[in-house]
Amino acid sequence: MPGYLLDTNHLSALHIKEPSILQKIATLPPGVQARECVITLGEVEAGHQMTQSTNQQRRNDYTAYINKEFLPTAISVSVNTRTYYADIIGRIWARNSPRTRRRRTEQHLLSLGVDVNDVWIAAVAWEHNLILVTSDAMTVIKNAVPEIRFENWL
Repeated sequence: MPGYLLDTNHLSALHIKEPSILQKIATLPPGVQARECVITLGEVEAGHQMTQSTNQQRRNDYTAYINKEFLPTAISVSVNTRTYYADIIGRIWARNSPRTRRRRTEQHLLSLGVDVNDVWIAAVAWEHNLILVTSDAMTVIKNAVPEIRFENWL
């Protein structure tokens, strides 16, 4: 029975009670979990630190929600995650080699529209055989690693 790994966009939609995501969560069979990984939780925390112009109480409420609902069952990056991450990067590189060897990895990934955090999140989903739930395109990752299953509930 599959489980799900929610990306940041779906976690925030769940918090604001987006109807489409609430409906999907309500229809999950008993025992099927929708979880988070620590990379996604780090993205949330970073967003709060970078965005000082929004409502502080709203950020505090969101943090409390995350800490209560997702932090206890968050999936950590393990020593095994590194091999999934490396395989994803290797496949991306094989399909989309940079024109010059001087180009740094991060620069090349950005030029392809790949966020390195998305690679880590995809690696966690793949490692744990979870369906990655995101509204991000992640086209380069999807094309490079068809073994990772994706859904969009929004």
